[in-house]
Amino acid sequence: MRSVYLTEPRKLEIRQEETPVPRDHELLVKIAYCGICTLEQRLYDGERKIYYPIIPGHEASGTVVAVGSEVMTSVKVGDHVVLDLVNRCHSCPACLSGNSNLCENRFKKGQRVLGAFSEYMVVKPEQVQVIPDELPLDQAAFAEPLSCCIRSLRKAKAGLGDTVLVSGAGTMGLLHVKAALAMGVRVIVTDIAKSRLDDALAMGADFALDASDSQVFVDTLRSLTHGRGVDSCIITTPSVCAVETAAKVLAPGGTLNIYTSYGDKPVLPIDMNTIHRNEFVITGSEGRSEYDFNTSVRALANGKVVVDDLISRIYPLDQAAQAVEAALSGKTYRVLLKMEE
Repeated sequence: MRSVYLTEPRKLEIRQEETPVPRDHELLVKIAYCGICTLEQRLYDGERKIYYPIIPGHEASGTVVAVGSEVMTSVKVGDHVVLDLVNRCHSCPACLSGNSNLCENRFKKGQRVLGAFSEYMVVKPEQVQVIPDELPLDQAAFAEPLSCCIRSLRKAKAGLGDTVLVSGAGTMGLLHVKAALAMGVRVIVTDIAKSRLDDALAMGADFALDASDSQVFVDTLRSLTHGRGVDSCIITTPSVCAVETAAKVLAPGGTLNIYTSYGDKPVLPIDMNTIHRNEFVITGSEGRSEYDFNTSVRALANGKVVVDDLISRIYPLDQAAQAVEAALSGKTYRVLLKMEE
């Protein structure tokens, strides 16, 4: 089989390897598609490092081709599946309290991290969820990023009838839009790119506002909400000024969720007295739990969230470097790798 290894920043190697053989309690999955997430982009350009060499990739879909003799679940050969590749110990306080995305042991040495830029993967039964054959495998690869957005909306306490501001109209911002609309939320999107704002409206956003002039943006949003502001705001852009602006349009008692991660360590640009007097809730969301992932799978399988319009390009495995460069270009939404030629 072929696997793509990142050996140093901006250097990918395609290596021919033996197809792994699952142990009795494992499954072998033939990978169909894998999305190129912001994490893979940051690993590729050297902004982040886990270790070298590493096989990137974690937004994967595929087909089960072998099932170990001691696998207790009902998964079978031929099933279409999506992969949930977070390492969870299921025994630390985080896992036991329903926050397995924060598992205290998920980054311990000796564990496989990522790995889906490969034609085959051995996984644990708890790392796969079966999907209906009717769901295209390229769209199924969105199960992981959508699950992160679902957790983000839950952290923001978004619910039926609420008004939510999504700051940033990239892939993850627009996935938030789709998930929020499915929950009955009124969605306002902001960005500085007109084309992305147009796309947000085409995907169902209630309003799309240009953030280039912060005062005009604040005044317009205040008008749309009859002066009250939004119930919650989700930050999907690493622009620090987005947080500062969001605080100006957050309703009293509102929730601000920092969804994005940052390359540096910016200071929260909101004074503590404003947080105190308005009882703002400031939180973050990191990854997803099994519950979030399962919700995502069901939303995709039931057609409640449709993602085909977020697939910008699909590249074959042997063009992995071109695919990552395209993802980094800022001119695409999600770029996928297709493992089989």
